[in-house]
Amino acid sequence: MSGAPAIEAASRREWPRWKSDCSGFVHAVAADLGIAIAGNANAMVDAMGAKANGWIDLGHDPALAIGYANRGYFVVAGLKAGGHGHVVVIVPTPPGSRYPLGYWGRLGGVGREKTGINWSWNHRDLPRVDYYAKPVPERH
Repeated sequence: MSGAPAIEAASRREWPRWKSDCSGFVHAVAADLGIAIAGNANAMVDAMGAKANGWIDLGHDPALAIGYANRGYFVVAGLKAGGHGHVVVIVPTPPGSRYPLGYWGRLGGVGREKTGINWSWNHRDLPRVDYYAKPVPERH
């Protein structure tokens, strides 16, 4: 299994265990795919934004994030915040959707599965969310 099916399968598999920890969830899905990513949500956004280890910075463009996810890239949405930021795994989304679909954990609560990320951030923060993509290694 490779690309989009592998990302969706890993997200479904890891979500029950990590539904209350967004960075733990992204770590687990990335590890399943053979992708290294470290730190809490803020550290992940810093590393991906620095284009460390082959990350592609997609800016604040949800349509671009949807396009990359639909082509089988591992796409992560993230927003730094004081104390704890937030990160989401983006999965294939119908073209033309306003917001990408994602899976995420929620510190101190329960995240969501395959839901529009407009449920993950408030409407004030949504335009500031950064998107990053990375090819899934061939073994997946």
